[in-house]
Amino acid sequence: MIFTLDTIKPQIAHLLHEYPDLAVVQSDSQLLRLHGRILVHREFNDYTLHKTYILDILIPIGTDELPTAIDTDRQVRQDYHHYYQDGRLCLATDSQIRIRFVDGFDLAAWVSEFVEVYYFSYEYYERFGIFPFGERNHGWHGIIQTYQDLLMTKNCVDTYKLMNFIKNHVYRGHHYCPCGSGNLLRKCHGQKMLRFYKDERIRKIMIDDLDYLLKLANINEH
Repeated sequence: MIFTLDTIKPQIAHLLHEYPDLAVVQSDSQLLRLHGRILVHREFNDYTLHKTYILDILIPIGTDELPTAIDTDRQVRQDYHHYYQDGRLCLATDSQIRIRFVDGFDLAAWVSEFVEVYYFSYEYYERFGIFPFGERNHGWHGIIQTYQDLLMTKNCVDTYKLMNFIKNHVYRGHHYCPCGSGNLLRKCHGQKMLRFYKDERIRKIMIDDLDYLLKLANINEH
C-alpha cells in the first residue's frame, strides 16, 4: 500500500508548498485528485523550457497503485506515442518508479522527477526530434529496458540472464557472470547485481517483473 488517508496529508502539504498553483478538488476514501498548474523550468543542451502546464493528479488511496498525471488541457499532441487517449501521461515504467521510491513515495519528488521531466522531454522531442534523456518502450520491452539500465547490460538477452540469476541463485563473486562474458561475477556485472541482493524490496520488484515477463511469454507461445 502506498498511501492511506493519514500518510497522504503531509505529502499533500509538501506538494502544495512546492507547487502552490495545485489544489485538492476531490478527496475520499478511494481517491484524492488535485488540479491546477505546474511551472516547468528546465535546461538541457542549451535548450530552455519555461512553460506552465495544466493537469490533474490522481492519487489512489488504500491500494498499491501509483499516482497518475492527466494532461487535462491537452497541451500534448494526442498522437504522441507516450500519451494515452484519455490524457494520461506515460511517465516511466512502474518498475522504475517503484524502485526509485522504494524507501517511501514522495509526491513532490515524483512531480519534479517524472512529471516535469515528461513535459520537458516532450517539448525537446517536438523541437529536435530526439529525446534528451533516452526513451523507453511500452509493455514488456520497457520493463526489460529498465533493468538493462540498472544492470548496465548490452541487450535484452543479457538482462534476462542476470534477472533470472538474481531470482534463482545466491551471489558468489568467484562465480562466472551469467551474461556469458567469461569474467568472474565480481569483475563483471556483480556490483550492479549486488543492489538487488542487498535490498530484498528491490529484489522482489524485479522478481515480480520477471515472473510477469515469463507469464507473458508463455501466453504468447500458446
